[in-house]
Amino acid sequence: MRKGRPNDPQRRDRILRATLAVIGDEGVHATSYRRVAARAEVPLGSMTYYFTDLETLIVSAFESLGQTLQPLYANPLRDARDDAEAVEALVAATCGATSPSRHEIRQYTEMYQYAARSARVAELVREFQDESLHVLRRRFSDGAARAVDALIWGWWTYRSFHDTPLDEEIVRRAFGALVAELADDTSSGSTEGEPT
Repeated sequence: MRKGRPNDPQRRDRILRATLAVIGDEGVHATSYRRVAARAEVPLGSMTYYFTDLETLIVSAFESLGQTLQPLYANPLRDARDDAEAVEALVAATCGATSPSRHEIRQYTEMYQYAARSARVAELVREFQDESLHVLRRRFSDGAARAVDALIWGWWTYRSFHDTPLDEEIVRRAFGALVAELADDTSSGSTEGEPT
C-alpha cells in the first residue's frame, strides 16, 4: 500500500456516521476522537488522518447530515404538481415517510445549539436554512415559505420530546391554512428562488 493513502475507502464515511451517532446519543459536548473511533470501530490513531481537529470532524458530520436528509423532503416538493401535492409532501416530511427520526432530530438540535458557539456551524445552519427556503419558495410565496419552514421545525422539536405521534390531519390542515392564507404574501419583497 502506498504510504499516506487510506487502506479503507469507507472509513471516512463510517467515522462521520459514528460522529453523528455520538452527537445524537450524548451531545456535541461529549463528542471526542476516542468515543467516535470506538463507535466507528477504527483505530484511534487514524482519526487525525481524516480530520485534523475535532472541530473539523464535527462540522463535517453536520454537513453530511444535511446532505443526507435535505433531499428526502426537497425532491417531493420539487415534483409536486400543485399546492395539494406540496402540502402532502410537507406532511410526509413532518411526520411521515420522509421525516427524520427522533435521533436525527436530536442531531439537528445539537447542530443548532452548537452554532451559537461555532462560527463555522452557524454558517452551515444559514446555508441549510437558505436552501430550505429556496425549495419552499419554488412552490409558495415568501411569507408562506418562511411560516412553513418554522412550523416544520417546531413540529420536529415537539416530536423529539413526546412519544405520542402527531395527528397527520391536524398537520395537513395547518399547512393548508398557512399556504392559503399567505398565498399572495409579498411583505418581504423577496423573489429569491421563485420560478421564472
